[in-house]
Amino acid sequence: MDADQNFTVDVKKKEVVAAAMPTVEFWLPLSNLDLLMPPLDASMFYCYKSHGVEEGRAEEEFFSSRVGILKEALAKALVPFYVLAGEIVCSAVGEPEVLCNNRGVEFTVAFADIKLCELNLHRPDESIGGKLVPERKQGVLSVQVIFLIVPDT
Repeated sequence: MDADQNFTVDVKKKEVVAAAMPTVEFWLPLSNLDLLMPPLDASMFYCYKSHGVEEGRAEEEFFSSRVGILKEALAKALVPFYVLAGEIVCSAVGEPEVLCNNRGVEFTVAFADIKLCELNLHRPDESIGGKLVPERKQGVLSVQVIFLIVPDT
């Protein structure tokens, strides 16, 4: 598939994952450096090889079980990194701050109709941007898990 060709990402579920334990709500002002820099989202795209589908289980069922493990791990990781479960809001003087309120992280599960080997990873903005990497809306962090087809070699 050329980078110019389109593929679709079918979003199956969107939910919010909060920290596994309650956190104390407070406002975290941004540093002077944060205030000087323009808003910037850093996108990361990780690929993990499946070690095969367990006997008697469909690929989607196998994928769903892994998604459950990822959500549970994310909820546990948000306990010490509770700031990532907050949201960016404006302070009384109009400056952006992080409201550490355990709002949670947007967690999206999706399926893509493309093989991993067909993605143009040399130009990710053309092939991945906006589809395989989620767009962060209000929270500090957003996670998207996608099932891709990896042909047998």
